[in-house]
Amino acid sequence: MLTPRDGNQDRKTTKIVDNQEPGADSDSLSERTYRLISGMIMNGELSYGDPLQERRLAEMMNVSRTPVREAIGRLEAEGLVERKAGRVIVREVRLKEFVEILHVRKLLECDAAREAAKNIDAKELQKVRTAIEKLLENRTTNATELREVDDMFHNFIAEASNNKLLVELINDLRRRTAMFDHERMPNRMQPGNKEHLDIIDALERRDGTLASARMARHINNVHKSIFEHWGI
Repeated sequence: MLTPRDGNQDRKTTKIVDNQEPGADSDSLSERTYRLISGMIMNGELSYGDPLQERRLAEMMNVSRTPVREAIGRLEAEGLVERKAGRVIVREVRLKEFVEILHVRKLLECDAAREAAKNIDAKELQKVRTAIEKLLENRTTNATELREVDDMFHNFIAEASNNKLLVELINDLRRRTAMFDHERMPNRMQPGNKEHLDIIDALERRDGTLASARMARHINNVHKSIFEHWGI
């Protein structure tokens, strides 16, 4: 059985500095608050089971409780947090759900890779390649750097598909898989990024069929590694 880690909400976080003029539109403050709390969930500062307390979050971010309340409402609607026993907590993404999301991601991201091959910007693709190669050369890469490059790679391909709905669906599913506790994940930094480079090779050749097949292999390997890691 996979058990949650002990959570605590006293970790260091970033304050929002509100430089808005009086009477300015508060949408930007609400959006920044949402992005910060969402980021805390994605990077593990808030782990599953951790409570989201309006007052404490507002104090940490140096904002009023209103934008925090609005952000929590959005996160609840997106399924990232849930209400239990009168509290709002970070929702756990269980292994079964993670695997189900991977399956849907494979369908969407293979299609995105196929379409991206038709539209790829060679200069931008080279930037992604360089970022991945630097990551592979760096022996002290941390989880945040790994996630940022992984997001860069997958988001770039989704955007290059020129299909807005596909981009939104992929981004949403990737956010949900990012919530899965990565301490329960096998380390695939080296093989995963080499698979990324294989996909980039196919995109450089503008071979959509090959790019799609290599994306399928990449996601299948993630699935396989999890089951091998847990002896399932």
